Amino acid sequence: MNFSIINKILLSLFFLIVFNSCSTQTVYDKIKIKKYDVPIIDDYDDNYISFKSSNYKEINYENYLILKDFKNNNKYLNNVQVYNDQIFVFNNNKLINFDYVTGEIISQIELKNLNIIDDILVSFNYFENSFILAFKSGSIFRININGDIIWKYETNKTINTPIRILNEQIIILLGDEIKSLLFKNGTVIWSETYDDLPVYQAKGGQLSNFLNLLFFILPNNRVGALDYSLGSIHSSNFDEITLISSINNTKDKIYINENFLIYLDEGKYLYTFDIFKNDFVLNKKIINSAESNILFNNSIILKEGKYLQAININNGKTFWLIFNDDLSKNSKIIGIRNYNNNIEIFLNNGDVLTINDKKLIKIINLNVGKIKKISFERDKIIVQTESSKTVIF
Repeated sequence: MNFSIINKILLSLFFLIVFNSCSTQTVYDKIKIKKYDVPIIDDYDDNYISFKSSNYKEINYENYLILKDFKNNNKYLNNVQVYNDQIFVFNNNKLINFDYVTGEIISQIELKNLNIIDDILVSFNYFENSFILAFKSGSIFRININGDIIWKYETNKTINTPIRILNEQIIILLGDEIKSLLFKNGTVIWSETYDDLPVYQAKGGQLSNFLNLLFFILPNNRVGALDYSLGSIHSSNFDEITLISSINNTKDKIYINENFLIYLDEGKYLYTFDIFKNDFVLNKKIINSAESNILFNNSIILKEGKYLQAININNGKTFWLIFNDDLSKNSKIIGIRNYNNNIEIFLNNGDVLTINDKKLIKIINLNVGKIKKISFERDKIIVQTESSKTVIF
């Protein structure tokens, strides 16, 4: 047989085998392509997210203060107050004062008279040279900066929501009740009870105020409004809101921007209510369901995987949609602020995202580890980590 013919046959067989083994389907089966479900947006808003005046400023995140010789009890995540260049922390039944510059302990006072061992601190507020402490068991204390008890109030109901201080009133959300105490002596000014089926998995209610009106969601899913100056129920068309019944309201949010009351139900249904006009601007507007979201000025910002979306809460249109492969896929939004023309979004993996002119211009990491809570005190940022560190930027 002619060897050239044999060589041609063998060569043809070789290419046939290679072609079949490297077909398009086989190549795609062997290469795992990353896929992210980025939504398609047809309705964009040409306007920008509005900014409110604030005392926030640009921060050099390479400079920070760690509270020294101190491990924060994981039961206490609302326990730091900064005022008059002093740092006060409630931890393990002690009131601790730290140096504002060095982070070293100046003094610590053991609060033996509180008798709250193994209780969980829900709220720690500074007001008029004293502190208000609220615990999950229902105990509320006002103490002075020396740790002396000024007054104590006891309720037999669980407190899961941080308290609010408004015009010398302490507003408390309980499982099925909203209550006001007089700041001066802790006496009850008014209270309203909203009976409903208990919500065992609820972690707490939410509260937002507009002038003298309080709009709230209780841990038992009841929604209402009160005139806190009169202690009377405020009736409006907002009472007719048709919420999704749920055994867990942790995805629900209530928020006020200017004269608009926003309610996010189940993290998916957006209601916008004009308080002045007593009417809904958006009624059960369906938005993208995301792993995390945050309400900010006239927007709601969503994070799902590696994309961010900002939605105008007044019309449901999208301000911007950003996809970036450098975004941590599983991280969640835990805080937001603005300075100058920048928006900073804080994620629980320590990343800080800077948005300017509808673009993600910078990602940095705080290098403090996983974050459990972040709060903003004047021009300071207080970070509490999963490793029990407290860091101040």
